[in-house]
Amino acid sequence: MRVAPVSRLVAQSVRSRTRLTTSACDTTRRVIHDGNRLPCRPSIAEVRITRCPRCRAEDISADAHPTRLLLNGQTMPVMVCRNCYRPAELEYRIACETNDLPYAPLLIRDGLRLLRDFYLDRFAEWADPDLLLEDAERDAGRARIRAALEDVERRLAIAPVEPA
Repeated sequence: MRVAPVSRLVAQSVRSRTRLTTSACDTTRRVIHDGNRLPCRPSIAEVRITRCPRCRAEDISADAHPTRLLLNGQTMPVMVCRNCYRPAELEYRIACETNDLPYAPLLIRDGLRLLRDFYLDRFAEWADPDLLLEDAERDAGRARIRAALEDVERRLAIAPVEPA
């Protein structure tokens, strides 16, 4: 059996009684004595993150791009990230050609309507009272989605150009 030097035993016993921890919610250090924790906010807020269904890497809550997916001969609208938009649209075009369906590009106004509905759903999720967040956190989370939604609404408000 190995015996630790006395200075190490003292240091270990002091460390077991008093530890310094850094909370992720703020930069101040908190001291914990004898297992009694000082009150602090939870460091991780539970918020739904909408991931790109194609790559699962990007959060598309406020930066989505509408495309379509062909399932059993039915066209389904899907929101993807910026990096997956062109490959997903190409996959849809190839699926249409292999199933002998006519391919038509997604109309801009239809895509904007899909985006508006998507952003309204995300915005409503942040407004849910069951989501336990501070008001400042809730407002910060909704700000990105609100900006994206306002941009889509602005583009939808522009009247289409009439042929002369």
